[in-house]
This record gives sequence, C-alpha cells and structure tokens, in this order.
Amino acid sequence: MTTPTLVIPEAKSAWFGLLPAFALHTFLIYMLALHISPILVGRWFAWVLPAIQFHAATAPRDWYLQHLELVTIIPALAAGYINVVRFIPIIVGRHIHIKDARHEFVATWVWIVPALVLLYRIPQYNPPSSVLIGSSMSAFRYFFEIQREMPTLTNVFIGDPVRVWAQMSVTAPFYAGVAYSLGALSSKHQIFQRIFAFGKEDTNLSQDYDVRDTTPAPPSSSPD
Repeated sequence: MTTPTLVIPEAKSAWFGLLPAFALHTFLIYMLALHISPILVGRWFAWVLPAIQFHAATAPRDWYLQHLELVTIIPALAAGYINVVRFIPIIVGRHIHIKDARHEFVATWVWIVPALVLLYRIPQYNPPSSVLIGSSMSAFRYFFEIQREMPTLTNVFIGDPVRVWAQMSVTAPFYAGVAYSLGALSSKHQIFQRIFAFGKEDTNLSQDYDVRDTTPAPPSSSPD
C-alpha cells in the first residue's frame, strides 16, 4: 500500500508580507532622502575634500541644496539596485525575507507613496498675492525649482524656510522613490549585467574576427 503524498498548500499569510515589505521600502526611501543624503554630503565635506586638500567655497548645506537631485537620486538608485532591505536582520523582516517572486515587485512600486504625497501637496499650494512679494510662483516651480541657499538662524531672510522644507520633505523623497524603484527594476531584469555582457561579447567577437583575418591561408594543393 502506497502512502499518499502529503501536499501542503501555500500559506496565504505570505501575501500579508507584502504590506510590511512595502512599508519598509517606503520608510527606507524617506530615510535616504531626509537623512542619508545630507549625511553623505556632510561626510564628503568633512572627510573626502580635506583628504584631497580641496577647500570648497560653498557651505555644505548650500551645496546640498544646489545638488539636491544628484545627491538624492544616486544613493537611492544604488540602494534599490543592491536591495539593502536584505541586510536587515531576519527577526525584523521575517516575512520580507521569504524567497518568493511576489515580493520582488514591491520595491519597484514604492515610488507611488512619495508621488501621491507630491500630488496631494501641489493643489494645496497657494501662491502669494501681495504686490510686495512680486509675481506669483507656480506650484511646479515651488517644488521643483530648488533654492540655492539654506536659511540659517543668523540669516533667516536669505530664503524661504517653508519652501526649503517642502523641497526636502516632498520633492527629495519623490526623486528618491523614482530612483529606488528604477534601481530595483534594473536589478530584477539584470540591466547592468546585460550591458557589460554585451560589451564583452562585442570585444570577444572583434577578437575572433582579428584572429580569423590574421590566420594565413593553407597552401593550395592544386598543380600550377
């Protein structure tokens, strides 16, 4: 008598792991935009530039604003590509570390949250109507035309502190979310591996052609 094979149905609780995974990736996006990028800029000015004996004339906080897109997109793109969530201890994200294809697409859709926040904040923007301030500013310029200087306690009127905070807390996470999702999508489809492999194939192919061209032809056996 043969023993029937016991088939264990797939646990439906695996689907519930998508929600904490999505929340964790979203939290990571805001951490990258609000904390990691400014810290990297600070370390760059404190460690790297003195090591190469370069003295920047721009303050780190102003340089951060002037390069907000660059310092936000690059770390988020790298974090999404290498999937930094897998380095979180398994006791924190035990549902996230399940090797399931359903969990792979979570990181590619986390841009939705900062995008929705941006779409929610844009209609709420009310341009100033006072003649003393000048021409009104569109909502697109308010969020995407990054200010060049950071207001300080000693010089509060150097810019608009509310606008700076809106760009750091709304615009920067939007950039980080899009870059993080693109990095995860590139990792999922192995975009960079294919690009480098394509370059190696072209090199090998050209080398093969060179070898074939330089190989002498065998002597002819036909009589003269």
